[in-house]
Amino acid sequence: MIDDIDALTQSRRETRSAFENRALMYYYIFDELAEEIGRDRAVEVMKRAIHRRGVEVGAKYRPAAEAGDLDEVGRLFCETSPCGGTLFEPGVESRDEDTIVLRMTACPLLDAWRSLGLPPETADLMCEIAAAVDEGTFEGAGLELTFLDRLGTPGSSRCLLQLRVPVGESSAE
Repeated sequence: MIDDIDALTQSRRETRSAFENRALMYYYIFDELAEEIGRDRAVEVMKRAIHRRGVEVGAKYRPAAEAGDLDEVGRLFCETSPCGGTLFEPGVESRDEDTIVLRMTACPLLDAWRSLGLPPETADLMCEIAAAVDEGTFEGAGLELTFLDRLGTPGSSRCLLQLRVPVGESSAE
């Protein structure tokens, strides 16, 4: 009989495996597309498709974003991260009057690309493509996102996502 601790451990392992599988599918789809339509077009198509899913995900952040409550956005980012945060190790890097910088110090997708043996520049490109989900998420929430750092960039140890409520925008637009 599996106890609660074993079940949680198994669930986390299966969730991590699902993220790694997603990473491998992203790479194989990208590789096939690049062969068929060229690298630049493949990047564009994949980012556009992944971004669409992000826009849908952004709904969970929209009420906080519309209220200008970046602290709540940060709380949601950390507290709703898969497996209690163990997969991406999210946190709030900094907060000032009009911005919040969110941090992730781990990524099962990047781990999968590295395990596949992709060169660092290809793994970073895959991170760029996968980051389209974050771009879509925070655009869908009504926030401006700037990546200050990305874990896949050689020498980096974290992703830093700077979020800002757009100046002069209202929820009526």
